[in-house]
Amino acid sequence: MRKSIYFLALIIFTITAAPVSAQVKLEAVNATKVSDQFPVFSFGDKMVYNDEFMRVFNKNKRDKAAPSQLEIEEYLDLYVKFKLKVEEAYRLQMDTVPSFINELAGYRTQLAQPYLTDKNVTEMLIKEAYARSNEEVNASHLLINCALDAKPADTMLAYEKALSMRSRVVSRGESFASVAKEFSDDPSAKTNEGNLGYFTAFQMIYPFENAAYTMKVGEVSMPIRTQFGYHLVYLQDRRKSFGDVKVAHLMIKYYNEGQIDSARQRAEGVYAKLQAGGDWNKLVEEFSEDFNTNANGGELSWFNRTTTNIPNEFKDIAYTLKNNGDYSAPVQTKFGWHIVKRVDLKEIATYEEVKDAIRRKVERDSRSELNKDVVVSRVKVENKFKEFAGLSAVKGNFTEELLKGKYEKLPGKGMVLFTINEKKYTDSDFYDFVVVNQSRSSKALDNAVADLYTDFVRRSNLDYELSVLEGKYDDFKYIMQEYKDGILLFELTDKEVWSKAVQDSAGLAAYYAANSDKYMWKERANAIIFSCKDAKTAATAMKLAKKGKSSSEILTKCNAKDPLAVKVEEKKYEKGTNSLLDKIAWTPGIYALESENDRNKFVQIKEIIAPSTKPISENMGQATSDYQTKLERDWIENLKSKYPVKVYEQNVKRLYN
Repeated sequence: MRKSIYFLALIIFTITAAPVSAQVKLEAVNATKVSDQFPVFSFGDKMVYNDEFMRVFNKNKRDKAAPSQLEIEEYLDLYVKFKLKVEEAYRLQMDTVPSFINELAGYRTQLAQPYLTDKNVTEMLIKEAYARSNEEVNASHLLINCALDAKPADTMLAYEKALSMRSRVVSRGESFASVAKEFSDDPSAKTNEGNLGYFTAFQMIYPFENAAYTMKVGEVSMPIRTQFGYHLVYLQDRRKSFGDVKVAHLMIKYYNEGQIDSARQRAEGVYAKLQAGGDWNKLVEEFSEDFNTNANGGELSWFNRTTTNIPNEFKDIAYTLKNNGDYSAPVQTKFGWHIVKRVDLKEIATYEEVKDAIRRKVERDSRSELNKDVVVSRVKVENKFKEFAGLSAVKGNFTEELLKGKYEKLPGKGMVLFTINEKKYTDSDFYDFVVVNQSRSSKALDNAVADLYTDFVRRSNLDYELSVLEGKYDDFKYIMQEYKDGILLFELTDKEVWSKAVQDSAGLAAYYAANSDKYMWKERANAIIFSCKDAKTAATAMKLAKKGKSSSEILTKCNAKDPLAVKVEEKKYEKGTNSLLDKIAWTPGIYALESENDRNKFVQIKEIIAPSTKPISENMGQATSDYQTKLERDWIENLKSKYPVKVYEQNVKRLYN
């Protein structure tokens, strides 16, 4: 989506606030109490009441203290401007533009998710995932391929084959590794004998993860069904998670077996330099052959013991380092020889710290289907789902063409299959659904139709619930209105202010010229600052400068043996921007400066430039921002004349008294 949640919770109120009395006309009107509801302000023919205003105000207030007069008045000014702009967007019918409708629909889908989940199931899944993330399991598997849409006979054959493989291990005593290597349909088993290494929550599909985490070490599971087929899972080990580690490394590469020893010798040589007190960063920069990291001390991204793209030998040595700054002897991986230095370690986070992150993972993971099943059962009751003709009325109306994915819609007879809150779902609706959702399948025809019907009922209930959320939940209704208004505000403000200021080059130039006194350089010095490694070098450089030598000539002379002996910085310095220059007289000449960072410094001031207007090309950011502020101000005044604003002063006082 093009925009961030810029408008959520009315963050769109970014215009500089001013006291409301300076912005809108205050009307001294007695409040009319109607069930504690009273008007706060009106614009055009629209009225804003206290319940709406305080709901939005409280949502954005950072503390729970009673609102002050200043807080209310500043927010009132912002909210008046907001309502004016949004009203103008509706007048322009911007809410009917297809791009707007599509964008809002996308946000609605996201915002609706919490309302289409069961809180108890979600909390259970989050706590389960957190508990599992504190432990790592090492498991092997043996896979027997079986598609989800396989015919019952084929499914049974696959299941029985998996059982026979289990019997060879459990009853006959054969090793799981040898059976997996010979019979598993997972091609990688030929080399890894079915071993998947250590993993934790969310790193395997949920049914597989469930099996591994509910077994004892040494057990072989019964066949586990997934979309890939039937798995036997053999749990080899469990261990505590140690959190995430950040390390740096110095790597010496080798490209074939003949280079292993010479690479090791070079790594040991660097290791000896480290032990003799050598500087880590300098040695990494000089010797490490990981050219992606040698410029930043060899630092790598955070990882943990289940990160898949890090060699096990590397991970193992990283977790043996006890303290930040400790480093290892050279260790070999398939990439080369590494000296590993621990930078930091993050212990396992608390449940509260990671709860929200785990929630997002749960919502994206297949385990969320448990949630959907519970929700469907709930909304069937809430929305009065009632089945009439049902599956039996349509299951005989399909041919083998459905299994080829070539079903063409039959004319419906108007039979009501079921209702949801008296909304009728007919055989024609089901046939439409089948046309869109059919695919090639090896299922039996009756099973394929039954599965499609089950999915049709499920989706119909969820879609109906989605369509009535605003009527069932005030919170959802309000946040959808905020998003709707926020998108409109963004689009119209971009048109009237942001993009307009960028595109209206003539208007910007005219504004800049009319306000040139705001964009002045102070007095400036066109100067060269010389930074020298010691007093002797500074004296030599200063002597050359006084003889009229150029900065390049001075660098050539002084840096012949040491390229860092003298450094120069030449530019125009504005008064007040350089503390060293501010301590000397601002007249052309050569002046000694205070030492800084163990470097001796002096300056050559070539000329003093009188105050002058900054060219707009050098001040485009500030000029554009100021021009946007002007456009904003003018636009608001125009909107106020179009939609006259009245603020009910006595009622505003009730908001903070």
